[in-house]
Amino acid sequence: MNAKHPMQIHVQAPSGAAEALGTGLTTWHALAVELPLRLTAETMRFASRRLQAQAEHMSALTRCGSLMGLVELQTAFVTKGVSDDRQEATTLSHDVQETAFAKAA
Repeated sequence: MNAKHPMQIHVQAPSGAAEALGTGLTTWHALAVELPLRLTAETMRFASRRLQAQAEHMSALTRCGSLMGLVELQTAFVTKGVSDDRQEATTLSHDVQETAFAKAA
């Protein structure tokens, strides 16, 4: 090797490469960090509301004086639970769409 000076290589990235990398990192952060945290927080809020409803339902059952009243309470509780579950699925789906498509745009 007869070179007295180390060879320097200069590589310039295309002008949009840094911007594309930044966009990619932002999208990755949204999908890998923000979205799971957002879904976890919403799921925990939903679970706490359902547990509160379950506690209130159990309390109402202890005050129930007839079999017909018990059936009515249970029917109302299950109906409300199914409705809440459907609404929660819609909420979570909206959160996923909002996070995924807002970052992609």
